[in-house]
Amino acid sequence: MKPFTYHAPRSVEEALSLLEQHQASCAVVAGGTDVVIELNEGVKRPEHVIDISKISELRYVKEEDGLVKLGALDTFTFLERHPYVQEHLPALYETVIHVGSPQIRNLGTIGGNVVNASVAGDSPTVFLTYGAEVVLKSTRGERIMTIEEFNQGPGNCQIRPDELLTEVRFPAPGKDEAVGYFKIGKRKSLAIVVLAVSVYIKRTADNRVEDARVILGAVSKHPMRVPALEEALKGLPLTKEALEGTLPLFTDAVQAAIANRPSVVYKREGVRGAARRCFDQILTQFGLM
Repeated sequence: MKPFTYHAPRSVEEALSLLEQHQASCAVVAGGTDVVIELNEGVKRPEHVIDISKISELRYVKEEDGLVKLGALDTFTFLERHPYVQEHLPALYETVIHVGSPQIRNLGTIGGNVVNASVAGDSPTVFLTYGAEVVLKSTRGERIMTIEEFNQGPGNCQIRPDELLTEVRFPAPGKDEAVGYFKIGKRKSLAIVVLAVSVYIKRTADNRVEDARVILGAVSKHPMRVPALEEALKGLPLTKEALEGTLPLFTDAVQAAIANRPSVVYKREGVRGAARRCFDQILTQFGLM
């Protein structure tokens, strides 16, 4: 590991000042579950390391002005234990309880997970389904962009060297909106995402699909929306039989995304089971199952 100067700011203002000064050669550490490994292995060789883990103002869950706002330093354990997440955001809860090991969940943050922009990242898929935005701050001001715009592929997020991701936010789900999420891994725990499916449905007064978002994770260079599936869901009655009638389209979407890669056989079959679990979660949230 190359020697570096260590900084531990206690406020966002202090962190942004450090980023402005040292942006040419610095690394930001939150939970450290990814960056510390990269430092040890020499993948990153910064002259300055800015540890933001002590900035308590970036750790919160709140609903404000019709938006759910999550601080970038919220750990997966913090979200797992938060009453608001448990009661109002079941898909996010389902996501965070299956991230890595307890040690990873205790340290890993949603901000770090989003900025890491891994193909197999847990939270970006479900955040995209919720229609999330990220808030980026620097000494020059603030930028807000959708997570779809922000994540451009493995390790390629649209954050500038002097910026800090401070918040993930999305519209607070109403009583006629539900999100399901299911992840497939190679084993029950400590598993990296092999395939993730997340589905958002807004219903009409007579229990039909008014609007839908379908996101597939770990089949493309970033979480991928499937417009054809979204259109196929619209107008369907909210019954298990009707929703599961779209399952062959999930297989088609995976086949089209990963073509002839070795994982195609496993994923194009597994996606049906994952989608079925999402539909079950959504019907349960609507009290229809």
